[in-house]
Amino acid sequence: MVVFSLCSAASAQTGTSGPSALEARRDQLFLATLNDPDNLDVAFEYALISAKLGDYEGAIATLERILVFAPNLPRVQLELGVLYYRIGARDMARSYLEAVAAQPNLPAPVRERVESFLGAITKQDRRLVMSAQVVGGVQYQTNANAAPGDDTVVVNGIPVVLNNDARATADWNVFSLARVHFSYDLRNQGDLIEVDVTNYNSVFFDMDQLSLNLIEAQVGPSFSLGRVGLDTSRIGVYGILGANALGYSMYSGTYGAGVRLQSSLADNILYDGRAEVRALNYDNSDDYPTVRLQTGQEYRASGRITGLWSPQWITSLALGTRIVDAREDFKSFAELNLIGNVTYRFFGPNYGPLEGSVPWELSLTGGATYRPYWGPDPVLDPGTTEEDVALWAEAGISVPMEHDFAAFFTSQIRHQASNYDTREYTNAIFTLGLSRRF
Repeated sequence: MVVFSLCSAASAQTGTSGPSALEARRDQLFLATLNDPDNLDVAFEYALISAKLGDYEGAIATLERILVFAPNLPRVQLELGVLYYRIGARDMARSYLEAVAAQPNLPAPVRERVESFLGAITKQDRRLVMSAQVVGGVQYQTNANAAPGDDTVVVNGIPVVLNNDARATADWNVFSLARVHFSYDLRNQGDLIEVDVTNYNSVFFDMDQLSLNLIEAQVGPSFSLGRVGLDTSRIGVYGILGANALGYSMYSGTYGAGVRLQSSLADNILYDGRAEVRALNYDNSDDYPTVRLQTGQEYRASGRITGLWSPQWITSLALGTRIVDAREDFKSFAELNLIGNVTYRFFGPNYGPLEGSVPWELSLTGGATYRPYWGPDPVLDPGTTEEDVALWAEAGISVPMEHDFAAFFTSQIRHQASNYDTREYTNAIFTLGLSRRF
């Protein structure tokens, strides 16, 4: 008879090795299970490592086989409950977790974990579900006011020396970002009412005119396309309402509507596309006395493809366009954006047990924007229409502090080239912050 020992599950090799070493160890354990299929210690370690490498289905199959040989093992039932929860099989997860909770003399830490997962399942079974993310931090910009790099610019054919207020100025700011998502299950083939609210605030230390307060809400139904055979797709329509203040004065408001399509193109490829139309209303202020000229309509379309190639590697590519039809042609433009991202996830010094592992993330993002305007600016150059090209690159790292809580640092360089001297600038941006998900 084989004796199953839980202490083997906490072997040093399972808890401290990186992904490459874990993959090699899993290969060794797979061969060991073939040679000795009754060795439950080996099978359990194989399941743990499979789960850590993202092979939840393989881990589940192995743990289910263990229960055939040794039924009612709380540790195995617990891991199965967690894994079924990870893949969205809430009924199976609940049955295993409730079996563990029914065990007498269950250690307090284990009971606490079981109850936390059962609570999460109960929350997901509710018709009204809320999720949120809160981000805050400090930022430094070498050219916060996006001023020209040269102190002398050409305006209407005449060289002009910029005064101190119009020259590139570095500044610090503190910021906060909150995103809240509500979904209400209509209990009709997966249809939902969804609400997204975004609030952003930044306060600059020296240049008060750049301090920004923004709030926007999007509300509308989304429909599962499973009714037409597209089980992994949904489409939604929503209304838009938003406003923002710049320099502590009302700057603009917007309202409009949009449509969104989300779909899994393959097991590891996701698509998210949007199209929106907005009305833009700007208000003049002491700091921005002519922004009302930008009042008009805006049309947006974007699509993003995300590839989940492995538990370690994630890539995304987004293409978007924006058309602003303002009151004046020199404030109207068509814009094309391209953004690419590569993210590598790895386990740092806090590489923990199966259910508590939180990866670090290294990311590299780059983008380009092409923006031709519709008419020349009569003040800057009445004979030439503005045309801008912006390039930017950003590198960042996210370090988990605990589950759903992380610190991050990013550094970005952005350069805009333009046939208008006043619109050409370079800015380096450094951001340090904290992020929490609920």
